[in-house]
Amino acid sequence: MEVIIFEDNKCEDLFPLNMLRASFDIKCGTGSIKDRIIKILNGKFEVSLVCRDSISELMKEINREKVNHIPKDDALLLNGRVIFGIDILNKILKEKKKDQIYIYKGELISVYLSKDKTKEFKKYFNENGSKELNFKDFFKSHKFNETEISDSGDLSVLNYPWDAVKYFLSGGLSTDLELYFQTDKSLKKASKSDLFINNKNILISPKSKIYPNTVLDASEGKIIIEENCTIEPFCFIKGPVFIGKNTLVKSGTRIYGPCSIGKNSKVAGEIAESVFHSYVNKQHDGFTGHSYICPFVNLGADTVTSDLKNNYSKIRMKINEKETETGMQFLGSILGDHTKTSINTMLNTGTVSGIFANIFGGGFPGKDIGSFTWNESGNKPVRYRTEKAVETALTVMSRRGIKLSKTYENLIRFYSGNSG
Repeated sequence: MEVIIFEDNKCEDLFPLNMLRASFDIKCGTGSIKDRIIKILNGKFEVSLVCRDSISELMKEINREKVNHIPKDDALLLNGRVIFGIDILNKILKEKKKDQIYIYKGELISVYLSKDKTKEFKKYFNENGSKELNFKDFFKSHKFNETEISDSGDLSVLNYPWDAVKYFLSGGLSTDLELYFQTDKSLKKASKSDLFINNKNILISPKSKIYPNTVLDASEGKIIIEENCTIEPFCFIKGPVFIGKNTLVKSGTRIYGPCSIGKNSKVAGEIAESVFHSYVNKQHDGFTGHSYICPFVNLGADTVTSDLKNNYSKIRMKINEKETETGMQFLGSILGDHTKTSINTMLNTGTVSGIFANIFGGGFPGKDIGSFTWNESGNKPVRYRTEKAVETALTVMSRRGIKLSKTYENLIRFYSGNSG
């Protein structure tokens, strides 16, 4: 049997988090949804990926797994918008109910295909599947058996970008950290120290450097610091917190969990209850709270994100031209890849930025910031020319030792040509 992690036709509602990656590569804890599934599978099954056509070439370039490949034998399909708990995923694997679809609150979360049904699905997929990704209708029309999963605290479905923050805040990071403690043998428990509070809940790579006068407080959640990280003096880190490989935490930084700082990031100032995907640059003072920051975002000195409205009401966000209730009282900003803010930028509660946006000027910019735009407070957005965006991306990525591939560049140009 092969496991297939797939995108479905609701992936665009997750923009901007998945504009330059697949939905299953959204980071919701220590790693992506795909990383979590693979960790739970523990090498027992071969994994392949199904995604929309526009990003399929990039996915083939950056993933070891096969992309848009449907096997000949039995297959278990897992929805890439679903964060599976260990128990529910193991239950589905153990049941092995062939030709069975699993539904949770109206969402297709999993399908177990027998060899015969796999042939039918492969034919459908090769004809139009990667264009439509409308798999739920296909399985229902082919008379699969249906199992409705009752309310389960063991899985979460991402429908909108803020759901990634919501899951993260509701204990998702703590679950991932616990899984790390059980499976990762390369990290070592912190030694006893007056500055390491509840040291048995702190794992640090021997290849990382923690300078003196740094406080790691794991009294309310675990802390993991991966390899080749540098934590400079006079930092305060309160768990649950995950700090990915090759990350610099500059002197005086305060991190209040739950927080996940992805690999190759550089951070400073105050960070609270936020996800930094990877390659995030926040090297100066300023506050980031209840936010999701995508790769290659640069936050200028003293950039601040408001995460609570003055009247304490629930926050609305605009996604794909549609304003939607988030149901959240605390929610900062969701910033797409390669977005940049200037010094002293103030981002209002519930701000959403697309990819390649530039934000600057005094006062608050609008809350709905389009892709490939220059946004000066008080003025209408100006179009960011594609060639300049590509040129800047080349510079930014090369500074981090990453080559801007032709495939990545083509995807930038694809979105630039469709952003108005």
